[in-house]
Amino acid sequence: VEHTFAALVEEVYSAQRERDEAVMARLRLANEERDEAFLRVQRLEESLKELENINPEENDMTLQELLNRINNADTGIDILKNGAIILNRIHRTKERKKKIIAEEMNAVIEQRDAALSQCKRLEQELHHLKEQNQTSANNTRHMTAENNQERALKVNL
Repeated sequence: VEHTFAALVEEVYSAQRERDEAVMARLRLANEERDEAFLRVQRLEESLKELENINPEENDMTLQELLNRINNADTGIDILKNGAIILNRIHRTKERKKKIIAEEMNAVIEQRDAALSQCKRLEQELHHLKEQNQTSANNTRHMTAENNQERALKVNL
């Protein structure tokens, strides 16, 4: 019985050592993966800083010049850098177009609203003149002048 108890204790200790070794191996692997991820983030941040420090002359380059730079690039970093410049320029152009379209739409809406309010005002004037014409039907000279005003308002309307 003592022999089996000692073997059982030894088996438990052995299993615990194996488990501890497996946990330590997983921790080492996790630490290595964390370090690699950290290095990747650092490299990406450096690449972004390089892209942010674009020379002003590159902003003046035409799209064709940038495409030529990509075609003639010696390294992948040059390709990425010039590609990022092109994408940034495309993004800025899209944003400018959106802003211009929004401003133009606002101007068109303002013009429409002004035209609608002018139409309402002219309709009210026309209605008012019709009422005046009906009440002063006895005076033909007055009526002729009112009819001329009415016709002018209708033309404007």
